[in-house]
Amino acid sequence: MSEIWAKILGFLKEYNMTKAGDAVRNLDWNAMIHNPLFWLAIILFVGWVVWKKALRTLLVVCSLAIFVVLLHHTLPPSGETLTLEKLLPFAGGCLGLLALNIYFLIIRNG
Repeated sequence: MSEIWAKILGFLKEYNMTKAGDAVRNLDWNAMIHNPLFWLAIILFVGWVVWKKALRTLLVVCSLAIFVVLLHHTLPPSGETLTLEKLLPFAGGCLGLLALNIYFLIIRNG
């Protein structure tokens, strides 16, 4: 888990949030959904979660997926200004994800 977190932090250090947002916006989601390797990876991951009962890992992966969706829908493309009406939903969503992860990963430890 710490290895994955180090990779994520390395990505965020290398790319700022506008570059990360552009990378998400430029991703062809339709091609990804129709890719059999994508579905194979999801099925294998869900099977591993059920087999190992690794619900915390599932929580972290789902939180990262929700963060990507939040990033895609709230932050403007590079070159545009960040308005308060875009910043507030992004900050609220991030705080909600953070609170959810802290609750399930730290407070309900066990």
